[in-house]
Amino acid sequence: MSNQQIMTDVPWYRFIEENIESRTRASVGFTNLIAKQPYAMDDATLDGYRSRYTTLKKFQEITRDIFMASLRGEADPAIADTVLAGQPPCRGKEFHLKLTEKQLKLPVFFRTDEAATGAIIEMQCPGSGWEIADYLRDIYLAFPDNFGKPTRFSRSLAISFAQSLRDYLGNEPIIHHLLNNASRPHGGRYFIQRCREEGLQFFSWDAVQWKDCNFVRAHDFYDLRYNNFFDQWMEACEEGRLLFDHPPTLLYDAKVIMAWPFWSKSQKYYSNEIRALFPHTNIITPEGFHLTDGSWVSLEDFCQISARKRTYYFKFAGTDPTLNWGSRAVYYAGSLSKPACRQMFDRILADYQVGDHWIIQEARTMSESVTAIDRDGQEIIVDAYTKYSGFYSPDGLVDILIMQQHSRKVHGSPETVVSIVF
Repeated sequence: MSNQQIMTDVPWYRFIEENIESRTRASVGFTNLIAKQPYAMDDATLDGYRSRYTTLKKFQEITRDIFMASLRGEADPAIADTVLAGQPPCRGKEFHLKLTEKQLKLPVFFRTDEAATGAIIEMQCPGSGWEIADYLRDIYLAFPDNFGKPTRFSRSLAISFAQSLRDYLGNEPIIHHLLNNASRPHGGRYFIQRCREEGLQFFSWDAVQWKDCNFVRAHDFYDLRYNNFFDQWMEACEEGRLLFDHPPTLLYDAKVIMAWPFWSKSQKYYSNEIRALFPHTNIITPEGFHLTDGSWVSLEDFCQISARKRTYYFKFAGTDPTLNWGSRAVYYAGSLSKPACRQMFDRILADYQVGDHWIIQEARTMSESVTAIDRDGQEIIVDAYTKYSGFYSPDGLVDILIMQQHSRKVHGSPETVVSIVF
């Protein structure tokens, strides 16, 4: 990382922080670094994001269907156990067997994270960061001499969200958006305000009652399940008066489902096209796991592999909301010593005994140099790892946010450089 003074005034940060404050009355402000230019993405790569939508929806559909088949005893019960083992009846097998077809519709709005283009390392419904993409677009439009004019996406995320949701519901949306378990609740509030500017109405913001709502958003199942309106929402959904963004199930909160296309008990249900969405991902068991080349390795033998060849991540793959977001419980195996690797497996095995699974995922990375402008007007050049976040609506791809950071665990920190495909 290097710095070079190039400016005496940086209006970008002042502009967006005034924008945020005027909409939310929040003093949190903008917490990342702004890249000097929008992210340049070639046509073929962008087309890949757009064309992947159909395959992503097929993955979600197959995963839901084999999960339910497993619960009913029509597929190996071990499949559903990777998600529900140890769960109490109110959110475990008993609860899920009562879910209806209407309540089990697929996720509506979601975000994918790719450590290299075409290698999805995570999927979240709805995911955080929607407001960051809109922040950046507003900055770009306000300073066209610095950033140029849009050539890739003609609409903001808020506009795309509003128009897509109207088409999806078939009538005017009235939304209840839960932010208790959101990783960026201040960002969620900003995006709500942007959507209100597009004519959408939100419970607790507009003059509507909770029973008027026809679309419920939450950032994980727990926030839905333990809300005091949950039973009424479920009834309204079954009667066709309400739809969920995040379906009322633990299924899509568990990273373990990324291993199902590769796992011997479930891989037959998935096509090679679906497997190609993800880096090689396997469930860690007491006996070991499969590596990318298909070979089986014991936990002890994996520890003996030289660190530079341990190009994998350990990831908590369960549904505990204190661990399954924000790069928590994610460790690069290549950075661990042999004793530390053994200690990591001790933790993983302890979780395994109580039904919480961990996965091992091939580390695919994209490293490149990026230039940012900091708040003091300095040009910062960062040798960074890149994370691409694709935002999807029922209409398909609607935006791509790029985060770049010197650390392998790229997330929204003050050192993270952000940009969008513009």
